[in-house]
Amino acid sequence: MAFLWHFTAVELKDKVLVTGTVLKNETSIDKSPRSILANAWNVLSSYRKKTYKRKSIRIETQSETFTIKTDKKGYFFEILPIGDLDDFKIYDKEQNLLSIDQIHPYHFQKHSTPIEIISDIDDTVIHSHTASALKRIFTILFKRPKRRNKVLFSNALLDYFDENKFRIAYLSKSESNLFGLITAIFRFNEIPMGPLFLTPYIRFKSLFKPKKGKHKIDFLHQLITNLPDKKFILMGDDTQKDMDIYTAIVNTYKSQIIKVFIRQTTFTVNEIQKEKWDTLSDTGVPCMYFQDDDDINNEIVQLSELLNQQ
Repeated sequence: MAFLWHFTAVELKDKVLVTGTVLKNETSIDKSPRSILANAWNVLSSYRKKTYKRKSIRIETQSETFTIKTDKKGYFFEILPIGDLDDFKIYDKEQNLLSIDQIHPYHFQKHSTPIEIISDIDDTVIHSHTASALKRIFTILFKRPKRRNKVLFSNALLDYFDENKFRIAYLSKSESNLFGLITAIFRFNEIPMGPLFLTPYIRFKSLFKPKKGKHKIDFLHQLITNLPDKKFILMGDDTQKDMDIYTAIVNTYKSQIIKVFIRQTTFTVNEIQKEKWDTLSDTGVPCMYFQDDDDINNEIVQLSELLNQQ
């Protein structure tokens, strides 16, 4: 029987985005290990799970039924032509009901507030060391969720957005294998909840291959185009392709982007990072290249003034 490992449903203006991963067999989602070795085992075992690949799943609402096919990695992504998803059930190809066992929320309804937040996770919200594949892998394996540290400046911003009822979506290049680990980190650090958009399941050896970022830009296009009456604040960092991606997004949807935040992850900025930052700044949209010890109170005052002008 198939097992729904990760499910996210986000209501847009008049559609619903559904995405997630289906595995071939049942497993534990909650990853809150009591030891370093248990954490390493949980992570390593997640890369050995078999996915429910190239199979159909069915989402039934009170009035309609939608059939979605998973890809070769058990991953699915679909925009459903319905306004909400208040009452629904999911079935596998054999008509088995798939329960949603994850602790992290999975259904995100429309917000009345006019602003949406889209944030990266690794090295933007939590310290992950993504600039080095080996250091990232070491962190994933040997740092338990309760020992993972959040980025204080970013999380102060997220708390401010959450207090103002802005919906926060987390868009990450992290693979779906780490869904249980990431959600445990969110709980231990009390990071505001929001939809998690992760990349498809991978094998362990793929950790050493850099991802190209197409996943992020595809999701950004879908979210922004299907929320035409909303404006957005984007958050990322300078370790991977966030500045390139956000520059492209700002140039395409300039009227909908209020501000871009980029975290500086190193003590000094190299020539490549400086060039990327200059290109992003030249778009004309307000941007902030922040360090962890920047004055968050001053930024919130300025941000409040900017939001009041919208």
